[in-house]
Amino acid sequence: MTKAKYAFLETGNYARGWHVVLFSQELQVSEVKQLHYFGRDLVAYRGESGRAAILDAHCPHLGANLGSGEGRVSGDTIACPFHGWTFDPDGTCVEIPYASKIPDKAVNALRGWPVLEKNGLIAMWYDPHEGDPENYLPDIAEWGDSGWGDWVFYRSRIHAKACDVIENIVDIAHFPHVHGGNVKAFENRFGERTVTQLSTIKRDPDAMMITPPGLDFDYAETRNDNAGVEADAWGDATYHGPSVMYYYTESRSPEISFRSWWVNSHTPVNQKELDLCSAVIVSSLTDEPLPDDFVSMYPQMAHAAFGQDVEIWKDKIYREEPILCDGDGPVTKLRRWYEQFYLPRE
Repeated sequence: MTKAKYAFLETGNYARGWHVVLFSQELQVSEVKQLHYFGRDLVAYRGESGRAAILDAHCPHLGANLGSGEGRVSGDTIACPFHGWTFDPDGTCVEIPYASKIPDKAVNALRGWPVLEKNGLIAMWYDPHEGDPENYLPDIAEWGDSGWGDWVFYRSRIHAKACDVIENIVDIAHFPHVHGGNVKAFENRFGERTVTQLSTIKRDPDAMMITPPGLDFDYAETRNDNAGVEADAWGDATYHGPSVMYYYTESRSPEISFRSWWVNSHTPVNQKELDLCSAVIVSSLTDEPLPDDFVSMYPQMAHAAFGQDVEIWKDKIYREEPILCDGDGPVTKLRRWYEQFYLPRE
């Protein structure tokens, strides 16, 4: 078998880094959620102190899932519903109610995963070599401020490769074919753990566009209603690590002026599937509040824009040796940058 050119194409390899698995609003105090990512069963819970924790799901005793029967949280620990073996947020066994002594092998037999909760997101650190987490996910300064509200998010599971998704950040040529827009300005900037897209895209009702299925509104009509409206708009999209993208945009026009944050994330379920998530908060750029119908429709339009890409990703194949032309973005440079998350840090 020929060895893959890039480490991210090798079977069994997942990106090292922070991966969003839940939104804060999805995990209440004492609540337990069963998850499945990176080909393994996980359990997330929020202790009584408010701390979120993620552990491997199956008890090292006889294999029961800690989330069965809605889970059992006490303080900041979680107890197995089968025999009551109790674990703290690090996965340490702290109690066996019917044993006089915890077996040495049981103390650290369950893996606890590093968790970062900020900006209304719950992310877990995945590293097959169990290295220390890196501090590269920035704060969103506006998060929690008056007038912004909580994330409106949409999650979908598709058959795709993570490398397909991240290449979108450098793909200048797909806008007039997938998103119905003409590129007026486009630039990529690469950092150690970041890659940024600075772009200005003008809506064009005559450009080609993909319409995602399952929408309860006419996407093309809604999208093109304002295609002729002159707006002073710009956007800054940045991947922080291998799977979490922050996008900030502002748009000013005589009709409406707003700013918004998007979070687009993808988390591997297994070798063939990803959980894709798009989330939006939006606020007025003026002293006037945004119209209710705009606030309601905007997240749907944002999700639909992400869904246009999904229609391509879900049934494309990955070209390890693509034939590129001079109008393509820096695909090869992006792949070299992205590979770092699949190689040992040393």
